[in-house]
Amino acid sequence: MYKYIYATILTICLVLLSACSANTSPKQQFNAYLPPFDTFFEEEIVPLESKNTTEDAVWNTDDVDISYIQPNRKLVALTFDDSPSKTLESILAVFAEYNENNPDCLATATLFLNSGLITQESLPSLHAATALGFELGNHTKSHFDLTALSAEVLQAEIDDTDQMLSSVDRKPRHLLRPPFGRVNDFVKSQVSTPIINWSIDTLDWAKTPAEDIYNGILENLFSGAIVLMHDGYPATVDALKRLLPDLKNMGYQVVSVSALAKAHGCVLRSGSEYIRLRKQ
Repeated sequence: MYKYIYATILTICLVLLSACSANTSPKQQFNAYLPPFDTFFEEEIVPLESKNTTEDAVWNTDDVDISYIQPNRKLVALTFDDSPSKTLESILAVFAEYNENNPDCLATATLFLNSGLITQESLPSLHAATALGFELGNHTKSHFDLTALSAEVLQAEIDDTDQMLSSVDRKPRHLLRPPFGRVNDFVKSQVSTPIINWSIDTLDWAKTPAEDIYNGILENLFSGAIVLMHDGYPATVDALKRLLPDLKNMGYQVVSVSALAKAHGCVLRSGSEYIRLRKQ
């Protein structure tokens, strides 16, 4: 069955290269490299690992590719919560077009997904995201406040999303973005992965204009910052179109959270909360 995964990813990459070189819009480019739906429901689910009993268990980043990161650049992680939503295809199209035009400074990001939003129609977009180098993260199934849940319900919320994402990226566990950023000692004791919050909140969920999203990031930016954005808001997509090339011109490279941690030498530990990942 793995041969279908490899064949699909290869097809995505080849078609993406040809689509980006054509005279089409970013949305048309994205649609051109979406793989067929029926390739995503035949895969065997990877069994979930039980919670590591070692309190300070180190999160393994051995499989995180940082070969594309330029050593002389400052790094920032862009993250998109509440995915998949109505602007995911547009977000991926912006990254695809930027990467085609900037092979010397490739950009990736982390999607924090709610499994309750994942459907047969949206699953191909997640495969397209991983083909673009995106990292898939866990934002729980139902977007409940984890601090208000029992241990059993909390774990079910996380496990459901991990299980769904495993069918896409083959990873048993994923970085956790708690809904509303809410964590406490109880939540930390129950979570078997690092907990990722943020340094910069764009407030795009409050229908913030694209100009304010753009300015809010640049005014608070530093190397190692984690930026909170959301899938589902057209203004976020508009801001992103300006951000990627302008961040490059400012000496930055946009990466995923795990790539940021690995490139900066930051050790992530299960059950620990992170809002920034500065270079060590």
